[in-house]
Amino acid sequence: MRLLPFLLAIAALTPLLSRAQDDSSSDNAVHAVTALHEDGSYTVTLSDNDKHSSESSTYDAAKHLIEKVVYTLDEDNKPLSGLVYGPDNAVAFKAVYKHDDFKRITEEDDYTLADQLIRRFTYDFGSDGAVIRVHAYDSQGNELSQSGAIKDQHRLPPRVH
Repeated sequence: MRLLPFLLAIAALTPLLSRAQDDSSSDNAVHAVTALHEDGSYTVTLSDNDKHSSESSTYDAAKHLIEKVVYTLDEDNKPLSGLVYGPDNAVAFKAVYKHDDFKRITEEDDYTLADQLIRRFTYDFGSDGAVIRVHAYDSQGNELSQSGAIKDQHRLPPRVH
């Protein structure tokens, strides 16, 4: 069960770290991206660069909503924070993202709605800029044993509650 929080945070970044089918043109402020996952699930991301917002919804193979994340984006349209909703469309927790000088997400901190830290994830990058390792920590800063290498950054598992 301790693997679940690790998978939850990784998949929130699926549309942000992976290549996917992009149904947009560079002229539109609003665009859609669909990422298909090996297990039959998929994530649809709608982004509005003018409003600095994005919404990612992940569905299982039967097209049932698993999770929705509503992001607030910075001036470069990189995620600053997100509200994570469960399959019942109720807010489950919130996430805050930190970036490096290359605008890559280097850390995700997940909080309860009362602002108590739930868990933290940090990301290591290879020389090609791809995520090669994710470190998962509990609220006390203890690294979880499921932290490890990401073999294929293009296939990050969907978040599941």
